[in-house]
Amino acid sequence: MKKKVISRTVLQFTPDFPGLNGVNIMARQFPIEPFLVFTEFRMDRPVFGPHPHAGISVLTYMLPDSKGSFFNRDSQGDFSTIEPGGLHITQAGSGIHHDEFPTVTGVETHGFQIWINHSKDNRLVAPQAMHASANQIPEVISDSHRIRILLGSFEKEKALHSLVTPVTLLHIFLKPSIKIELPAEAMAFVYGLQGAGKSDGNHFSGQTLLNYEASGNAVHIEAGEEGAEFIFGTAVPLQEPIVYGGPFVMTSQEQMMATQQLYAQGLMGSLAPFRV
Repeated sequence: MKKKVISRTVLQFTPDFPGLNGVNIMARQFPIEPFLVFTEFRMDRPVFGPHPHAGISVLTYMLPDSKGSFFNRDSQGDFSTIEPGGLHITQAGSGIHHDEFPTVTGVETHGFQIWINHSKDNRLVAPQAMHASANQIPEVISDSHRIRILLGSFEKEKALHSLVTPVTLLHIFLKPSIKIELPAEAMAFVYGLQGAGKSDGNHFSGQTLLNYEASGNAVHIEAGEEGAEFIFGTAVPLQEPIVYGGPFVMTSQEQMMATQQLYAQGLMGSLAPFRV
């Protein structure tokens, strides 16, 4: 049964910090949980420095059109390069420090940073780094479309890594005037990148978010005359309490206080600023 669009929101890049512009979509404002933060960014220099996370998984996806790459470091010793088309997942769990920044200052990177929620049973799993280079991301290619499987699966292809919270995240390129049906869970959204398309009578283009109702099991998309490039996300919402504390996400205030104490005691590892 086809899902209906419940909201259409047009967003824009805004400067958050010098060297960083972003389109920020938060679960506190939009019905995208278990995705908690969904940010498209353009960044050309180091911005944040080493910082901790706990209680979530953080995915960085560098779009294939990005001019530059990212370094990713963490306090458990991972040092990876996220090249255009590649991705990196930091399963923060019980707590970890990481750092991400362009490999060449002044060269713009274009990508996404996405926070995925953990259930209360998996909130404090062991930290882990997962990486996929561009050529390790499965693709389904036909005469009408190209679909990159970042998380989850599509048709017979499955992403390289699985998270403790099952989600599907697809980067889709549709050729002009092509229609496609995408299997969908209770939560589903489309985020436009390039070109234009429509779904359930709602038009989208770059930086447009379409949210779908919970009922139904499929999303229908039709590309416009120039084709459509977009991100499709779907999952079963966890629907559990969420407590935010900066880079930490927990299930209760007591758990948040305990996590902040662990951080204050230096028990989430450490990561010195990067030096060339």
